[in-house]
Amino acid sequence: MHKKIKPNETVRNRISQFPHCDQRVLHAPSECEYCDRHPEWQALRMAWGIAFTGYEPDGKELPDPATAARGLPNVEVWGDNRAKDRSCTNA
Repeated sequence: MHKKIKPNETVRNRISQFPHCDQRVLHAPSECEYCDRHPEWQALRMAWGIAFTGYEPDGKELPDPATAARGLPNVEVWGDNRAKDRSCTNA
């Protein structure tokens, strides 16, 4: 059973936009310009021991939620879920 309570409005308003269309996708630092705009989320992933999108869990890490839900390479079927390189002119 999961406890389901809504967060305070002030907390929800702080998340203006997720880096990708699937909010479970979060790439490792330096792999994606969109995800690098959320270094606090990347730091939390590392602190909580959750693998980044596209990586298999290492040791005691938990699986990436997007990869666990869809599997590789299905996570990146939609182009907007792929890591965007800073040198990419289409990003």
